[in-house]
Amino acid sequence: MYPIGNESWSMTKEKDMIEYVKKYNYLVIFPDKKVELFKSLRDIQNSISIDSSTISKKLKNDEHIFTAKGSEFIFYIQVIGK
Repeated sequence: MYPIGNESWSMTKEKDMIEYVKKYNYLVIFPDKKVELFKSLRDIQNSISIDSSTISKKLKNDEHIFTAKGSEFIFYIQVIGK
C-alpha cells in the first residue's frame, strides 16, 4: 500500500480517508503486528498462503483467526467493506 501518482502519505480530510478505506474490503493483521488492507480474498490468499475459500467459510462463521498450514503463523482477518 504505497502512494500511486499524486497520492500523498498522509490524509488530512475525513472525506479522503473514507474514500480510501472504501476501496478495501478486508483488514489483515500479520504475525509481526503489521496491518494491511486488501480488496479481495484472492489477494489475501496470495499474501498469507491460506486458500480464499477457507477464509470465506471461516469469516461466514464469524471466525477471524487463521493459521497458515505448515507454520505456526497466526493472522487476524476482519471484513471492513462490502
